[in-house]
This record gives sequence, structure tokens and C-alpha cells, in this order.
Amino acid sequence: MLDLSDRSITLLCVLVPLVLTFVCQRLYLHFINVNTDLYVLGHNVHHLFVGALMAIPAAFVLAFQPEAPWLRLGALAILGSGSAMVLDEVVFLIATDGANESYLKPVSVWGAIVLQALAVALLLLLYVVN
Repeated sequence: MLDLSDRSITLLCVLVPLVLTFVCQRLYLHFINVNTDLYVLGHNVHHLFVGALMAIPAAFVLAFQPEAPWLRLGALAILGSGSAMVLDEVVFLIATDGANESYLKPVSVWGAIVLQALAVALLLLLYVVN
């Protein structure tokens, strides 16, 4: 049976969705359709906001250390995926004009790569020191 107290399971359940979400999202937007926008009630909703709406409830669930394995694993995966979405857009929204084409500019791409790399480094550091 899967030992959910194993730190390597925790690491992988956050790290894999974090990296996969980032890579898939960037590949889609760079090579398929950068002009993909989500509008809710006339407002453009960036994936930063979708990621925050995923990551915050997942973190709250994890704060109470759920005993149900499916809930813990799901919350870890959602936290990883939501975090990737948030980190992907931080530099884009701060350092560019926010236009869809600006998403492909080097400052946005490298900013996202650096933030994702820092997140991965932090996860690995936490894994090692705990």
C-alpha cells in the first residue's frame, strides 16, 4: 500500500504537476494559440487568477492534514498545478503591457522559467532539510 507519510510522495505530487502544468501551458500558448483568453462576465481572467483559485483552497485543505488519501494527494497535485499557473504569469503581468503577444517576449519567458526554477529548488530544499 502507498505510504502517504512518505516525503517523496509529497514531493512528487507537487513537483510533477508544477512542472507538467508549466511546460504544457507554455507549449500550448507558444505553439498553438497565444490568443486564448478566458472571459467571465466581460472580464479577462488570466491563468494567474485561475491558479490562485486552485492553490489557495488546496493549501487550506493541506493545512488541516486530511486523513483521506485521495483528498491529500488531490490537494497536493492541485497546489502544484495552481502554483505553476500563478508563477507563470507574475513577471508577464508586472514587466509587460499585458497583451497576448507580450506573453512570448523574452522577459516573460525567462521570468517564468526563473520563478518555476526557484519553486522547484525550494521544493527540493524542503525535501532535503525536513
